[in-house]
Amino acid sequence: MIVIGGDDQYRDEDEEELTVISRWARRKVASQFNEECLDGRKSFIFSWNKQHREIHEEALLHYFDPSKKGQKFEYQPKPKPEPKKIENNDEVWQPKLNLLSLSLVILS
Repeated sequence: MIVIGGDDQYRDEDEEELTVISRWARRKVASQFNEECLDGRKSFIFSWNKQHREIHEEALLHYFDPSKKGQKFEYQPKPKPEPKKIENNDEVWQPKLNLLSLSLVILS
């Protein structure tokens, strides 16, 4: 297993979230390794910028699962939760913080 840290060459957020290695890093190392070492059948080569992501954790679970030995890793992203909608038209009250009035209260 190889990890390339500091990889900021991802094309966009989708590529970063859906692949274990950026296309740029893959092109740099692909000629040195068999495809089985890149896709999880025998090993993995990961890259990330500042920290690992969910896809890397899922890939490791796949790699260490004895029932998946020799199988290619295919990431199935979890669906993102939809934003909550307000059922009625009533305005939801949310307190607003006014720093000026807060500082006046503290000073008095």
